[in-house]
Amino acid sequence: MPSLLELQRDLRSALLADTDAPPSTVMGGPIDAAARVRVYRNNVVGNLTKALRLTFPAVERLVGADFFAGAAAHFISATPPRTADLYEYGSAFPTFLATFEPARGIAYLADVARLEWAVNLALHAPFVPAVTADTLLDIPESQQADLRFTPHPSLSLLTLGYPTKAIWEAVLDEDADTRASSLAAIDVTVGGEVLAVLRGSNGLTFLQLSPKAHGFACAVTDGQCLADALVLVPPEDAAPLLGGLIAHGLFGRCDLPEDRSQQNRGCNR
Repeated sequence: MPSLLELQRDLRSALLADTDAPPSTVMGGPIDAAARVRVYRNNVVGNLTKALRLTFPAVERLVGADFFAGAAAHFISATPPRTADLYEYGSAFPTFLATFEPARGIAYLADVARLEWAVNLALHAPFVPAVTADTLLDIPESQQADLRFTPHPSLSLLTLGYPTKAIWEAVLDEDADTRASSLAAIDVTVGGEVLAVLRGSNGLTFLQLSPKAHGFACAVTDGQCLADALVLVPPEDAAPLLGGLIAHGLFGRCDLPEDRSQQNRGCNR
């Protein structure tokens, strides 16, 4: 007699398999086992495809509904969800599209998917106050080199190979004529862009980053202390870069080592 876990695993495998063969644990009845599994499989794939459509609307417009449904079916079979929260489903979809052979002719498609996933993360991230310049006022200058910043939960740093934001904005325009003319005006050979995507106080924020700002932001959000991150930029650029990133709300926490932060109310421990 199989255990409940074994029954669940058998059914899960059957629902994600591209075959009509039902698992041996599914019993027959007025509707045979294979037909019953097909009903459940169609519901599962349909619901997951709908979740992907909601997260990647620009991708779907670029390729069309039928192409998107086919790509989604391949992705779902290879990468089923690991949690019940469908807002978290699709993180691997951009990587999947980058290697999906039928999409090879749309070189920028994976970058558009990456941007849409960053937008999804920003919109559904926890509401956490961003670190502000006032947060740092009580920290003695002698301790500032030890500061470590944690990225805001809504933040994504993207290095994109194409003018992705322009493509994303154009393809989501609801007016078909405007959409077509905007897309036609985009030169995909001009090179890429570096973006910080996050949810700011005024809603969704897109921040164009220079190579210096991007390298510094990556170092800081990867957990390097401030002193180590500042080595990456000229001294005269350090204060403007850090001030700009703080002003745009890129950080959710700043921390000092435990034994030196007891008196610093402005800094999290």
